[in-house]
Amino acid sequence: MDLLADVVSRYELQTEISNSYAYQLRYALTRFERFLRRAATTADLTEGTVNRWLKHERDVGEIGDRSRANVRTSLLTLWKKFGQGLNRENVRSVAVTPKNPEAWAFDELERVAEAASKVDGYLTNGLPRGLYFSTCLWFAYETGLRRSDVWRFNLSEFDGNRLAAMTQHKTKRVHVVTITSETETDLRRLSSRLQSAGDKHAQTPLRWPQSETTFYYWMRRARELADVEPEKRNRALQHVRRTGATQVESEGGLAWRFLGHSRQGLDRKSYVDQRKAVAPITPQRQRTHGQSSKRA
Repeated sequence: MDLLADVVSRYELQTEISNSYAYQLRYALTRFERFLRRAATTADLTEGTVNRWLKHERDVGEIGDRSRANVRTSLLTLWKKFGQGLNRENVRSVAVTPKNPEAWAFDELERVAEAASKVDGYLTNGLPRGLYFSTCLWFAYETGLRRSDVWRFNLSEFDGNRLAAMTQHKTKRVHVVTITSETETDLRRLSSRLQSAGDKHAQTPLRWPQSETTFYYWMRRARELADVEPEKRNRALQHVRRTGATQVESEGGLAWRFLGHSRQGLDRKSYVDQRKAVAPITPQRQRTHGQSSKRA
């Protein structure tokens, strides 16, 4: 019988997971232990205990349905790997209310990128902050890559036509991406500055050299300067990815392929903003029977 806190630490050591995913696991454990009012152990991973916890989470209403679904998934991950007797069919499910994904319009992205290009100062590796962030935004938009893949992208993966076949970090699937000549030029400018400074990361110019908190601070600062949803918190590269997918879908392309997914489904559920991708269908609005007014 092990403490689940030790189990999470062991899982982090044994498996290459991101900091954000490790946080999700610890957050789920925190909520589970808050329900138990004590430190949780692997012996607590039973259908009865977990189901009572999930019902409690719904009843108290402290977190939304998506968060409840996430903490459920995280705890079941630990149960599957370190506990015994997991039968997912017997574990209480969480009904998540579908929501339309939100994305920017292209002109909003342009404004944010333009504002980002005017941010002054330098990163700790000597790159101009404005050039870095504007390039990062356009690269993420044009490729549809996740943040981790944006940060680790190597310029050597491009061929002469600005095409690159790279293995995605999360899914381990090969994904082909392309960029505009303008974005390539800016990437090369960043790379040249790093190379001149003797930086060993010159081939990965979008590698972020500071804390994630600092990255999100400057992303939000660019939105504030552009006056594009400055009050929102979750508007960074994931939002740019949704914007790219929505643009592809609106032009008749396949958003799931742009995103590097293996099949259609998740793109519509989590990425494509239907308000911007699909023209609304409306009935005839011109009245002709017994009405003096007409609406066109």
